Amino acid sequence: MNNVLITTYPEAFLHRGGGETELLDILHNLRLLGVKVDIYGPASQPLAKYDVVLHYSVAGSGLDFVRQVQKARKRLVLMPSIWWIDQPTSGELACVAKFFKAADAIVFKSRSEYENVANFLPVPEGKVAYCRWGVDACFEEKTDPDLFRKTYNLQEYILNVGIIDERKNQLSAVRACLDSPVPFVFIGDYRDRSYYEACVRSAPRGWRFLPYIAPKSEMLRSALAGCRAFVEVSLEPCGFSALEAGLARVPLVLSESPWTSEHFGADVYKVDPYSPDSIREGVLSSLEDKATKEAHSKIHANNLMPMALEGLARTLCETV
Repeated sequence: MNNVLITTYPEAFLHRGGGETELLDILHNLRLLGVKVDIYGPASQPLAKYDVVLHYSVAGSGLDFVRQVQKARKRLVLMPSIWWIDQPTSGELACVAKFFKAADAIVFKSRSEYENVANFLPVPEGKVAYCRWGVDACFEEKTDPDLFRKTYNLQEYILNVGIIDERKNQLSAVRACLDSPVPFVFIGDYRDRSYYEACVRSAPRGWRFLPYIAPKSEMLRSALAGCRAFVEVSLEPCGFSALEAGLARVPLVLSESPWTSEHFGADVYKVDPYSPDSIREGVLSSLEDKATKEAHSKIHANNLMPMALEGLARTLCETV
């Protein structure tokens, strides 16, 4: 059994977003699968004690760490966690190519993620491996919706969970749904204060912007249990917040994309994230017909932790 060290780029945890939450989930659930794994930090062992390094992200500031892994002749498994919306710059492509060259295996969390990357940059086929997006079974457990409502003095609401960010496209959702009969609640931190403030200024009276709530907490699960719909019209794949909402049997309004089709099929309201009319129509439809657009059974079958990480565990435990 290999000893595994998880690493990422140095500034990752300055702002908690979905990627950082996912990284800690990967650590916990790999351990449940019997993998001997630590995350880099004061509590980890020296690099020499590990057989494999799992590096999450292709942010350029992580390249120096990857070079140290190469120098130590440790096996490097890369999880790029990348989705290009527009044509990447030559500098971005060159940076990611360096990561790909250094990696012994490159793990994609979906076929659509692989195809998105391969559309812009060749991916060495012999290095490609797959795992699945994962979600904790706690989100399908019965949860009291009144905990969240009473804490924040809310009644009906539409929910968005995740870091407030231009790529997450919350401002478009706000502007498209100004006349929504049900107010929105946004939960999450932000990186760009100006974008966050633009969202707040544009929102109608009664809409709420709440700070980061701990993942898998009773409060977050209560927020999902009590919402009329979950809306994420991101310009990149929606990710595990949408999976959590689907597992909680919440109607989903998500951006139409190969990623959405791969994971949810026809069991969500798909919208064009660049079209205010499409976003508005999807939201209104979800409020009228929540019973027929549930993705619970598909997520339960394909994306529950820790089984979703079995492909990653096999890749990490391969011997060379």
